[in-house]
Amino acid sequence: MKKFFLTGFIAIAWFFISETVASANGNNLLSLKGYIRAMPSLVVDRNYTRGDVGNTLHNRLNFRANLPWDIRFVAEGRNRLIYSDILKNLPGIIDLMGTDEGLIDLNWIWMNEGGWVGTTQIDRLFIDFRHANWRIRAGRQRINWGITMVSNPNDLFNTFSFFDFDYPERPGADAVRVQYFPGNLSRLEFAYSPSRHRQQSVAALLYGFNKFNTDIQVITGYFRHRAALGMGWAGSIGGAGFKGEATWFYHIEELPGRPRATLVAALGFNYMFANGTFLIAEALYNGGFTPTAGNIFMLTEPMRPDNIMLSKYALTLSATHSFSPVFNAGISVMSLPDQKTVFVSPNLRYSLATNLDMEFVSQIFTGGQNTLFEQAGSSWFFVLQYSF
Repeated sequence: MKKFFLTGFIAIAWFFISETVASANGNNLLSLKGYIRAMPSLVVDRNYTRGDVGNTLHNRLNFRANLPWDIRFVAEGRNRLIYSDILKNLPGIIDLMGTDEGLIDLNWIWMNEGGWVGTTQIDRLFIDFRHANWRIRAGRQRINWGITMVSNPNDLFNTFSFFDFDYPERPGADAVRVQYFPGNLSRLEFAYSPSRHRQQSVAALLYGFNKFNTDIQVITGYFRHRAALGMGWAGSIGGAGFKGEATWFYHIEELPGRPRATLVAALGFNYMFANGTFLIAEALYNGGFTPTAGNIFMLTEPMRPDNIMLSKYALTLSATHSFSPVFNAGISVMSLPDQKTVFVSPNLRYSLATNLDMEFVSQIFTGGQNTLFEQAGSSWFFVLQYSF
């Protein structure tokens, strides 16, 4: 507990020092932003016979420094103090929470007592250089090549879990990324993410352009000892957004009992109605699906683009509506037919003040007998967030 309060004290001190320095120079050379979030929760089993209470205190810090010669330094991360009855019975989850698959370990477990776990994770730490049509970035960063809104087979470097609503920033990768913009509607990118194990490295080339009022991208590269070819697009049909992406993976070495080539593809539509309702419909084919053993905490872990979902097929419908400038509500429904599972997540969000937001989120899993989803039941979260 002392370590948590020390972390909070450092965060507050860092905030005031940064603001003082930025105000003194008057040029916004330094900035520190972030938020503090409290999230009490209740996890109920599928028979509604047992409930496990929990709470998460989440502090995020985003520090940026604009340096001479068009160079920018960025360091971002999060501190979390988590309490959950479930943690008492799943000792292996602590190892999972402390795992950092990057080239450099920037994840620390600083408390592990009973049901209490304290973690610090740095997910952005890079130097960025911009000049004319060039942009070069080195360090831990997010390389977002995805186009669709639920699953992203084109994201060779940074996939995310659709079920992890408490991590909007999403993970980063240790990489070098070079971008060249020959025109307003085209770009050429190369990115390389080394690994502690050479065959787990990722290197890829992306070319993006616009044709027939549609943004198109093609990708080729090496993904963890697989060849990868991908493409994606974002356009519109009849006023509705039309997006899709697909990546074909080919194992460089043949693996016994597994297909050598797999395809992962997503197709989606989105539409904004006149009354302010935003609708998303998306279908996923996860050709590399392999059943995964584990516990319910695996649901929020990012999966790999060659096996991007805990099922072979997924159909998702999502709708959000703004009832006023300060209040909106939404619901997401995902069907995983091959796992005989349905996921439903309603949410409400209300802005109490300029920097203070309140949110209610529920995640409900039904079906999924003899699968990972059977353990999930339903979870209910109340979120109070102050941003600075």
